[in-house]
Amino acid sequence: MRSLRSSIATAISLFLAGLVIAATPGSAHAADVYRYWAYYTVTDGAFVTQETGPAGATPADGSVEGYRYAAPADFKKPNLPRADLATVNFDSVCGDKEAAAGEKRVAVLIDYGVEADANGAEVPQPEALCAVVPEKANGLQTLQAVAPDLRTKKSSFGPLLCGISGYPATGCADEKADAGTPADEGNVEFATASSDDKGASDSSKANDDKDDSNTGVLLGVGGLIVVLLAGGFYLSRRNRSAA
Repeated sequence: MRSLRSSIATAISLFLAGLVIAATPGSAHAADVYRYWAYYTVTDGAFVTQETGPAGATPADGSVEGYRYAAPADFKKPNLPRADLATVNFDSVCGDKEAAAGEKRVAVLIDYGVEADANGAEVPQPEALCAVVPEKANGLQTLQAVAPDLRTKKSSFGPLLCGISGYPATGCADEKADAGTPADEGNVEFATASSDDKGASDSSKANDDKDDSNTGVLLGVGGLIVVLLAGGFYLSRRNRSAA
């Protein structure tokens, strides 16, 4: 029974992570496999398939999120991000970053998959990036802070993740593969480039623009008050002179 529940949970989580197959009767069969982005978190040093898409999850400060593009041949053996979690972890990715009050740090591991799933496109190098985002940021917002060029698609379950950093350029879990991607692929190197936290930067810029706007309004009001006071003083002196 536990094995059955686990299989059902895994299938549901992969569906919500991006698998949407619109098939009419007789148009699909058991061997059909599709390429899509799957969403994981790291617990006790291992990747765990999430039962919701990134928009429905809120990572905690100090957590590690993982994304992998592949065409799973077997839901029981998902294609995990190929990171060695003994070395690619929160400390190695976010250890040199600081979070201000109201912010959190989240390590984001992005595995763009293998050439067999690229459909002729160039496969980007896997990345390990540190997102510094507001505490309430969900998984999708956290991902967007380090990979702003996201493609999503609306669904009844919320936004579906279609592309990260422009990869793939088209499609959203509807790219049919000739064969499933092998699950046991070994580890690969992840680039650990520092993130400028573009999401937070944009938020800060918006706040700065708002502050500048408020300052302009205050200066305008202050100038108006000075003019009114000066006018009142002038009229007062004129009335006394006339008297």
